[in-house]
Amino acid sequence: MTRVRQIVNPTKMGPVARRLIGTTDIDGNGTSHEIADVDPIVLFDYVEFNSAMESEFRPHPHVGLTAMSFMPTQGSFNAWDSVNGDEDTSLHAGGLYYVHAGLPAFHHERVSDECAAEKMDIEFIQLVWNATDEDSVETVVIQPEDVPVVTTENATVRVLAGELFGVQSVQPFTHRNIVYAYVQVNPGRSLELPVPVTMRGVVFPIEGNLEVNDVTINQQQMMILGEQDHQLLISNTDKNNVARFIIAAGEPLNKPFCKLLGLGGFIIGETEAELRSAMKEFSLQAEQLEIWGNNT
Repeated sequence: MTRVRQIVNPTKMGPVARRLIGTTDIDGNGTSHEIADVDPIVLFDYVEFNSAMESEFRPHPHVGLTAMSFMPTQGSFNAWDSVNGDEDTSLHAGGLYYVHAGLPAFHHERVSDECAAEKMDIEFIQLVWNATDEDSVETVVIQPEDVPVVTTENATVRVLAGELFGVQSVQPFTHRNIVYAYVQVNPGRSLELPVPVTMRGVVFPIEGNLEVNDVTINQQQMMILGEQDHQLLISNTDKNNVARFIIAAGEPLNKPFCKLLGLGGFIIGETEAELRSAMKEFSLQAEQLEIWGNNT
């Protein structure tokens, strides 16, 4: 099947979040959005909020997926999961928090007390990959100083996962062949960025408009890469300001999956029966953990 380039506009989710990749679940709930041709990516959310705000998020369940949480510019948060409890240190902007839930787990991120006190504006990105072929649970905090950065005359590239420009990230889940990076392009400059032909992926401008090959993507739109987009020339069309974007791509699993929302999170698996059984177990665990809330 030919993969066609697409431009996606975000769907607003409440006062702070925008969803760019997602889909309705087996009960018809959730946000229906582009998900075809981005395998193995199953969710992409972008959130902007002030750190003094009361969080709308709470501990929530996952299974069948790997979630990566990233703050591009400033802020810090504390992570917790039902396997390891609280992380010892706060994660700072520029670092990455992995939750690999091949098996069931709850997890949560909350703004650190120091960050909340400073009342700063935060950008938060969560990218979620299909892990229905996995059977392990692992959480990892990678601090910003451990994330490799490539600097050229035209751009700065923070390599969050995979390999770019000959630089390999600190990637705890090496079985998944992916590329994930946060890129800043200097005013009026361009960057050549290769994407392996075996991968499917997206480009998301956080700030500024981009020209990607022969297509313009406006700020906070998303471009789903077509078959012709494996050698990218990405240009910042603004001659006065830096443009910032996310690129994410991976080798597809090429296997169907189902999705179910609930308890503030979502789970994916191979069959509806599997998901309903897992959510029932999650509900019991949520009561034991005293984090029960209304379903998503």
